[in-house]
Amino acid sequence: MELTFDKICEKLGFNPLVNPPACNLSGYEDDSKESPYAVLTFEESDFLCEYMKNNTNKTAQQ
Repeated sequence: MELTFDKICEKLGFNPLVNPPACNLSGYEDDSKESPYAVLTFEESDFLCEYMKNNTNKTAQQ
């Protein structure tokens, strides 16, 4: 399976360049809330990180 930004967005249910999830800080450490990115494999996370580093200054067309 080839990794693509579109496939990762589909798996996440959102486009992190256009509409990343809101960061809800509770004022204390709260381990009960899982990251929305936890559904990604290491390879998908690595791909997404590199993709975002290379494309954050470009307009997302997704």
